[in-house]
Amino acid sequence: MVEAPPPDEGPAGIYLHFPFCKERCTYCDFATVKGPADAVEPYLAALEREIATFQRGLPEVADTVYFGGGTPSRMTPTEVRRALEAVRNRFRLLPGSEVTLEGNPESLSAERMAGYREAGITRISIGVQSLDDDVLRRVGRAHDAACASRAVGAARRVGFDAVSLDLISGLPGEDLSRWRDTVRRAVSLLPDHVSVYLLETDKETPLARSIRAGRSAAADDDTLALAYEHTVSALEGDGYALYEISSFARPGHRSRHNLKYWTDGAYGGFGLGAHGYHAGARRANTRSLPAYLALLAAPQDPVDWADPWDPGRRLAEALILGLRLAEGVNLDRLGERYGVDLGIAYAEPWQRAQAAGLIERNGAEIRLTARGRICSSELFADLI
Repeated sequence: MVEAPPPDEGPAGIYLHFPFCKERCTYCDFATVKGPADAVEPYLAALEREIATFQRGLPEVADTVYFGGGTPSRMTPTEVRRALEAVRNRFRLLPGSEVTLEGNPESLSAERMAGYREAGITRISIGVQSLDDDVLRRVGRAHDAACASRAVGAARRVGFDAVSLDLISGLPGEDLSRWRDTVRRAVSLLPDHVSVYLLETDKETPLARSIRAGRSAAADDDTLALAYEHTVSALEGDGYALYEISSFARPGHRSRHNLKYWTDGAYGGFGLGAHGYHAGARRANTRSLPAYLALLAAPQDPVDWADPWDPGRRLAEALILGLRLAEGVNLDRLGERYGVDLGIAYAEPWQRAQAAGLIERNGAEIRLTARGRICSSELFADLI
């Protein structure tokens, strides 16, 4: 196994976190703040300082930027332009770069999205989550299905040709028939990309605590598996190819930024709670807004924790993340990167997974089967 981390390959991705939300959704575990508008200016100043000063080992060239949150669509176009200028002052952002902004339907007006396009946003990711109004109310969303539909239409009218929808399967009040209707209605909006996540109940969120206490009911594993199978069938039947366990895209519309996470690529994470990875090391910023502002005023690195290069751990992560992709991993290429014969080092997990019908193997190529995608945690735990 190689002693030094393999070099970062290709341009970096840049993640920018905007934590402010009007309301905190009951299922959310991200670093968010239900904060006043006057907190935005000092936050943006701190973000600019962090981009200019810290994580100096990142590649100098970048080709993706991703505004996540929180609710980045609460930013004005001027604020988005300001953040992108800070990125361009630090990194050489290549022509044709993918620049994504997440947004909630209720804040994505046509006027605001036109401003985002002028500021340099090329791709809009809309947090729809569900297209069932009753389900949306149960989890505290501020929009309804009609509002989500209007947001997609507005994005098209102002010229966005890369529109993604985020959905969550397994929310309270959602049965299989309601989920099928959400998928059908999502397809009718003609997005270019769809991300479908399963509700996580092991996090310390209000909804997860309510489910564990028996105050709220969520779908069981069998129902979630059926919902996932239906999702794959329905989306692929309408031309959205599954390219990662939770991600579907029309040709040419894979998320280039997210692919960096799954292919061992380098990315910088700037802002409250943001994660970064380069030169084989992982890091995450503090999730405390007062601490973040105080540290950057010093200025000091707002890092909360850093996980240094550990070849065994990084290799297992690269395998797990790579197996999330529809094409899987090439054991020879990844083994060469980490200095390990992966066919030998992981021979027993591969044999167990193949016997259980979780993987398909063709020479050095290993990919998950349909059953393997549903039961992937079983294989991933075995690899770790």
